This record gives sequence, C-alpha cells and structure tokens, in this order.
Amino acid sequence: MALPMNPATPERARRSAARNVSRSAPAGPLPCTGARLRRLNRRMTSFYEQHLRAVGLKLGQYSVLVHLGREPKTLLNLAAELEMDRTTLTRGLQPLIERSWVNEVPGSDARQRCFVLTAQGERFRKEAKRHWREAQLALEAHLGRDFTANLQAQLEQALDRLKPALAEDN
Repeated sequence: MALPMNPATPERARRSAARNVSRSAPAGPLPCTGARLRRLNRRMTSFYEQHLRAVGLKLGQYSVLVHLGREPKTLLNLAAELEMDRTTLTRGLQPLIERSWVNEVPGSDARQRCFVLTAQGERFRKEAKRHWREAQLALEAHLGRDFTANLQAQLEQALDRLKPALAEDN
C-alpha cells in the first residue's frame, strides 16, 4: 500500500538518491601505487646496500648469487626465477664473473648461456649472507618484526594477484 506523498517528497527523494549514488560511485584512483613502490624499492635497496657495501655488493648482485649454485642454470631460467629481463641480468652477472664468483659454462647447445657459482663464489656468498642477515635483522628492528612479516605477506599476495594480469613474457 502506497503512502500519500507530499509534493516536496519526490524532490527530497531525488536529492537523497543523488547523495547515495555519489557515496557509492567510485572515487578517483588512489595515489600511484607504482610510484610508491619505486620509492620503497629505492629506500629498501639503499638500506640493504649500506650493509652489503662492506663486501662490495649491490643488492641485485647478492640476489643473483643466492639463486646460483654449483649446477649450471641457463640465463633464461635464472632470469625467470628473478623475474628480471635477460639484458639487465647479463649486466648484473658481469661483475660477478670478473671477480671469479660466477663462471659461464657451455649449455646443451651452442646458443644456450649457462652460469654456475664457483667455489670462490660459494665462500664469498657465505660472507655476503652474514651482511645480508645483519641488514634483514636491522630492517626488522627498525620497522618491527610483525610489520615486516605483514609487509612480506602483502607483497607476496600482490605478486600472485598481479602475475596473471601480465603478458607471459613478464
């Protein structure tokens, strides 16, 4: 049963509906997540590199050392594990090869480039890991262990959710 309407009621109802639509309508975008992550990445990199500087490493180089072992890995597989393009990875490998921490070895065919950690590289990686560990513990002390764990969990979720949205070659 409909209630009798006051002539002002339709106008009031229209204004109320407009207010509700404006509340439920999507607002503009949030600040640029990509730019914030780039800023965070620069700060995190600087933080870790303060500790790794003692052994003459950049964070990216340490990451490459961690992903290599005594079994050969192709440039393609290593790049996929690190989610890095091959050109950037090749540039990052060069100083490690020059310091005799990494060797390039023949692959299953002449076109394949494979890399292994040398014995000297394994010893160096152990030393570098001590500095990385100091950096990690210092970061956890500065940000708080729970905050750091939550940040890592959220970053992993973001990586998992974003991967399907990218082209396969990313």
